[in-house]
Amino acid sequence: MFEGSDLSVLDFQAMSDEGLIDALRTAHGASAAAQAAEVFAVRELYRRHRAVSAEPGPGGVRAGEFAATEAAVALRVDEGSTAAMIDVGLALEDWLPRTRAEFAAGRIDLAKVRVIIDNTRAVAREVLGELEPRLLETAERTTPVRLRQAARRWAARLDPAGAQRRRERQQDDRDVRIRAMQDCMAVFDGLLPAAGAQTVAMRLREMSLEVCAADPRTMPQRRADALVALADGSGRLRCACGRGARCPKKEATGEAPRRPLIQIGIAADALLDMRDAPAFLAGYGPIDAALARILAEHARFQVISERSESEPEAPRLDREVRAVDGMCRFPGCTIPAAESEPDVTSTGTTVLCTRHKRLKTLADNKKVPWDTWLADPDRLQWTSPAGEIHTTSREGARYLFPHNDIDLPIGQNTSTPTASRDSPDDIAYPFRGHVLVHRQLCRIAPEDEIPDDATTPAASQA
Repeated sequence: MFEGSDLSVLDFQAMSDEGLIDALRTAHGASAAAQAAEVFAVRELYRRHRAVSAEPGPGGVRAGEFAATEAAVALRVDEGSTAAMIDVGLALEDWLPRTRAEFAAGRIDLAKVRVIIDNTRAVAREVLGELEPRLLETAERTTPVRLRQAARRWAARLDPAGAQRRRERQQDDRDVRIRAMQDCMAVFDGLLPAAGAQTVAMRLREMSLEVCAADPRTMPQRRADALVALADGSGRLRCACGRGARCPKKEATGEAPRRPLIQIGIAADALLDMRDAPAFLAGYGPIDAALARILAEHARFQVISERSESEPEAPRLDREVRAVDGMCRFPGCTIPAAESEPDVTSTGTTVLCTRHKRLKTLADNKKVPWDTWLADPDRLQWTSPAGEIHTTSREGARYLFPHNDIDLPIGQNTSTPTASRDSPDDIAYPFRGHVLVHRQLCRIAPEDEIPDDATTPAASQA
């Protein structure tokens, strides 16, 4: 659509909805091809630097060390970014030729390329030949965060020893950092083992829901205040409704609550060390079986039975639905089942977060132009206002019953596994930490939706 056109003079207001979607896709493909050209250019610059300083000798220039510096000055970006581009170019050249070709053609963007590289670094080369085409097939029809989860799950399944090695190395890099920002603010972030991070996240959410419904703070504000409350010794988020003795939460004490529970799904034979199928940490994604067995030493167990194809899908208890679904069944949503609510229909029960359950209710009542259809217990179909169909599956079942997850690539139009809500920002869309100017948008993110009754959903168990 954009060939030979000046993007600045296109009349987007005159386009149909379908035309705008086509315009978005075409522009994104052109942007991806431009990203590839940038990566390949800085990679070639690095190659030339290495060629003239391959054997610098004592005190000499290390091979290629100033290529990133030169590129950073030219682009007016930091050297870390140009070094990352060099690293991406090297990886594509060394072991991902198919990914390089798809990137150059603009069929996948830099964010997805990074996901593929990050999840194939430690994969055995004999496995890579089978894994790369499947990742590329999935990359063309899904998001970077979903692709990241699919890549981790498949790499863990095909090369379990490699997954454990990567996890053990990453744990050595754990850290918590504070970075100064403008206007007397600071960014507090860090890298934690997944189980520890989910424990912190679940505790902050519980504290955020200990206040009454009239508390004026958004969920992000509540989580931030709850973190400070954890550190200052109070251990409780004080309600800010301003009603004093009339606040229904005024009698709450600061006594230490129970330890937050996290949900891990694992096949029985993997738990017993009879196989190396990956486990599922709700809110994060796949973890290696060895880590799951370590966490299981202090866990409480819930046995989930498998239903045969010939057996009618009888109603499951809420806790069983949470375990089998694993997380919210809306496409791309990352809210764990422990923080979601069952949605009961005549054809079955699924788990949806507060925000997407409200969307489905509105759709069922013909209040919004969405449509949903539970094709069978494993496939929940969503039809967007533009007519595009997205299907989600029961993510927890993939890990509880791995023998049924035979076809590793996800079928057409089927959502791949979702990822942590706190995954690093993708280069293509660097909006992490962005402060919203328009307050009416503050509840768009599912994790920032405040439940109407401000009660804590039932916690799942590890």
